[in-house]
Amino acid sequence: MLLTDFLIKPKGNLRVCTYNMLDGGLDGWKGNPTSTHGLSAGRWGRQMELLNLLDLDILLLQEAKSFDSDEMAMARATGEALGMDWRLAPSGSHGCHLMTLVRHGRAAFRDFVPDAAEGKFHHTLSRADIVTESGWGVRVFNAHLAPFSSEARSIEAGWTTEFGCADDVILAGDLNGMWPGDPEPDSWDWLPPHLHSRHRRLDPGGAYGPSNRDAQAKLQLAGFRDPVSSLGYPWAATVGHWSETERYPMRSDYILPAAGTAALLTGWAVIRTPVSCELSDHLPVVADFCPPPTGAQPSSPSPAVRLTA
Repeated sequence: MLLTDFLIKPKGNLRVCTYNMLDGGLDGWKGNPTSTHGLSAGRWGRQMELLNLLDLDILLLQEAKSFDSDEMAMARATGEALGMDWRLAPSGSHGCHLMTLVRHGRAAFRDFVPDAAEGKFHHTLSRADIVTESGWGVRVFNAHLAPFSSEARSIEAGWTTEFGCADDVILAGDLNGMWPGDPEPDSWDWLPPHLHSRHRRLDPGGAYGPSNRDAQAKLQLAGFRDPVSSLGYPWAATVGHWSETERYPMRSDYILPAAGTAALLTGWAVIRTPVSCELSDHLPVVADFCPPPTGAQPSSPSPAVRLTA
């Protein structure tokens, strides 16, 4: 598998990836341990191999589970395996931390806020101010919206809407829901009844109706551009390949340039291969950006170019 053959990155472009690792790529969890000792890191190692093939400049990880334990052992190992500088953002729930990484020599942290929502997220929202080797300054939000409640996700989305029209902002992460305009399921029989509250809207009569996409709609209306619905890239599911209880292909993971940043997007892909489908219940999403010349501002969105994988 030579993903670099398919994901050729033009010189000077900035490649961004978001990836929910599923329990930090570690297996063997029992209860809620405070240490990663004794867990299997085989899947994590294969994830590192996959990510190294993608030639990434900025990586946003979700579910970096307990990477803060054992003197940051797993966080440090991840940075070393990928050759990237890193910052960790502790999650408010389940130890599912966020991690933001930048490539040595291509990008650097100017500032990092691990809890940009001041404790209001189920997990957290991190904010990284990053400068690229070309001198472009970009603000990158790493978000993991609430998994159990669409109403909670809608509230969380409000913490980023003020940046929707910026010319130097990218929002990425696991938003735990469908984007406005994505296909609605013909039937919800695939989802166990006790999980419907995670995804569906209650109608006035107290019965479940269609999917609740209020959080994603707020981001869209604020100006964030979805590469598929707004910029013409082909639709591809990021979840639905893993669990028998939620085996429905849908999008949950996004890289959303703000309205003024969308013109810099030059490529986008969901990394779906037999290997990536074995490594997590989420697939990596990759987007390429062409930083503007120093002092220049983006103009209009570029034509869609598919990064085939």
